[in-house]
Amino acid sequence: MNIIRMLDLTQDLYHNCPNLPNFDPPKFEYQFIGPRDGWKMERITLTTHTGTHMDAPSHMEEFRTDLDEYSVDRFQGACVYVPLAGRKGQREPITPDDIEPYLDRMNENSIVLLYTGWGEKRAWTKEWVYGSPYLHPDAARLIAAKRVKGIGIDHPSLGGTVDENEETHRIVLGAGIWIAEALQLDFPELASGDWHVMALPMKIRESSGAPARVVAMQYGGGGA
Repeated sequence: MNIIRMLDLTQDLYHNCPNLPNFDPPKFEYQFIGPRDGWKMERITLTTHTGTHMDAPSHMEEFRTDLDEYSVDRFQGACVYVPLAGRKGQREPITPDDIEPYLDRMNENSIVLLYTGWGEKRAWTKEWVYGSPYLHPDAARLIAAKRVKGIGIDHPSLGGTVDENEETHRIVLGAGIWIAEALQLDFPELASGDWHVMALPMKIRESSGAPARVVAMQYGGGGA
């Protein structure tokens, strides 16, 4: 099988790019500048939960699995794309009713992508920071029961900035499911055909999370 198409689901990382307000924004500083030094090199200061990133269970105090402890095959799987943009308003929960039509496609080889439309709103605004739809704990339980590999969303927090955020994370991470946050999911083509997702975090020892490059791939016939 050959890869016939790839989509980059990763948001750009840059100096002072939007982030949740309880984290400092990333800093990019030039250490060498090409015309002056003959080399170009940057120094980056950021948290491991900045930009498009992944959460490990150890992101929650009571869980111990770090991101680097997952075998690399856990970071790829069949895409289950849940399009919710335009159907969910600000701070509105993603409920079991929203998830149930997709449950029969979820299994131990699945990666669930929740598209809310908030990736396109990415900016230093109250709407982007505080207004996103979020995965309600009851819906998180439904997905966790399917033992999927991972869950992704196009906002920096799967549980938004509401009180249920901690419970949603605890349900998902407590089930050993990694989370990918701050994705870009404005790709209607993901709703049809068979897509495969690969989410590769930086390999950081004993990390509760890490910046990641996340892509979707579609395969076609022919070749080995």
